[in-house]
Amino acid sequence: MQSLVDSTLSAPDKDDTSDAQLYAAIDLGSNSFHMIIARDIDGQMQVVDKHKEMVRLRAGLDENGYLDEVSFDGAISCLERFGQLLKGFPEEHVRAVGTNTLRNARNSKEFLRQAKEALGHEIQIIAGQEEARLIYLGVSHGLPSSDEQRLVMDIGGGSTEYIIGVGFEQRHLTSTEMGCVSVTQRYFKGDEITEREMVNAINACRIILRPHHMSLTRLGWNTAIGASGTIKAIGTLLQENGWSDDHITLDGMLKLKSYLETHGSISQAIYAGLKGLKNERVPVLAGGLAILIATFQELSIDKMQVSANALREGLIFDTLGRLYEADVRETSVTNMQNWLKIDTAQAQRVAYTALSFFQEVHEKWKLDKDSYNYPKLLKWAAQLHEAGMAISYKRYRHHSAYLIENSEMAGFTQQEKSMLAAMMLNHRGKFAREPFEALTAPHNESLVYLTVLLRLAVRIHRGRDMDVSNMETSNIRLQIENGTDLKLFFEAGWLAEHPLTQLDLEIEAERLKAMNFNLTFE
Repeated sequence: MQSLVDSTLSAPDKDDTSDAQLYAAIDLGSNSFHMIIARDIDGQMQVVDKHKEMVRLRAGLDENGYLDEVSFDGAISCLERFGQLLKGFPEEHVRAVGTNTLRNARNSKEFLRQAKEALGHEIQIIAGQEEARLIYLGVSHGLPSSDEQRLVMDIGGGSTEYIIGVGFEQRHLTSTEMGCVSVTQRYFKGDEITEREMVNAINACRIILRPHHMSLTRLGWNTAIGASGTIKAIGTLLQENGWSDDHITLDGMLKLKSYLETHGSISQAIYAGLKGLKNERVPVLAGGLAILIATFQELSIDKMQVSANALREGLIFDTLGRLYEADVRETSVTNMQNWLKIDTAQAQRVAYTALSFFQEVHEKWKLDKDSYNYPKLLKWAAQLHEAGMAISYKRYRHHSAYLIENSEMAGFTQQEKSMLAAMMLNHRGKFAREPFEALTAPHNESLVYLTVLLRLAVRIHRGRDMDVSNMETSNIRLQIENGTDLKLFFEAGWLAEHPLTQLDLEIEAERLKAMNFNLTFE
């Protein structure tokens, strides 16, 4: 069965000089959309193209939490332009993620549907912790090898991430609900800047950061690194106006703050001679400066260097890791199994049988033609389906679904966790249609098929008595006809020796009728 999973993860030929060597990462940020296109050269990323557009998605959220028409349409138009450069890219070579604003927008589902059509590839929403992990991965790959502990900070439009790590390994991840757009909108009027507004904004940011003060400072760091357009812009301003050398310092930022307050607005400061500020940064400078000053003050940072890498570079390296057998999601699943003390032998039995069924039916059900790796999703669902037993056997499938959908699992997007939760909730008992209906097409239909395979595997192994080492020789097969007629074949006499399994399958046949499947067995 491993051969099936391996075949879906096979890496491209590195000697191939075609477009199949190219990888793309798209970061749908709250302030700007970024796309990076790179090549893998002997394990090293070589950037061949970059694109950025100031979409200002966060600024388009109305008072009810919906993206307004202007920001919605502008973002889709941007993705159409990005999509023109991605034609011919293998699906598995493109990663596109949405961050804080798309996590919170109430019409994000409709946006994601249109965005996929515009870009030509699936958009995945990532949680703040996952965003922080990818940022650190991108930054660490752009730094010299070192054993020093690093604090990495990234200011987005709607959130700010803080990560502490050594080398490529992150040790602490924090995502906070403050960003250069949201803080600017709340505390500043237009480009006007007064001392009172700036003090209020800085203090508000310190309050947001304060609950994380102890966890961050207890770990400590040798070097602080900033990784966002806002931090880069502030670093450039300090250098070009003579307020710092090659690092960002608190003293330099306070001089910039005083200069802006003296002139009353950013536009007046530029007219008076402020150098180094691009027009695209004017609308969000005040909020970004308040966040950075608050961070320096709250965490007692002396100086900060600026990284050229950020989330999008992290996406590229994470994609390469998935293709070359270093998928962090596998580690996350193992960690969940250990944490929740899941019966891993049972999980292995169910996973093996579910994947063997997948191999027999995936072509007829057309489960191999999508951006998601369905065999892996099926395997992970099998490995974690009993997670809820750590809480209680009663309603454990509900507990399993809740735990997985709401846990921080490195590498997993919100969509992937929702898919796993839908399968776990429905791996036995009556079918609940709502979790599938909440998924976007084609997953709303494909996940039903995967869940049927999981249910059958769970029923067959309810006795927990099959020796895992002998499963390759067990001859249990599944055939489908007309899409919904399922037939299980067992070795002669097997069902007679397992009467409870036969009874379970009879019950399952009745359950499956509710989802318009017809199950028979012999």
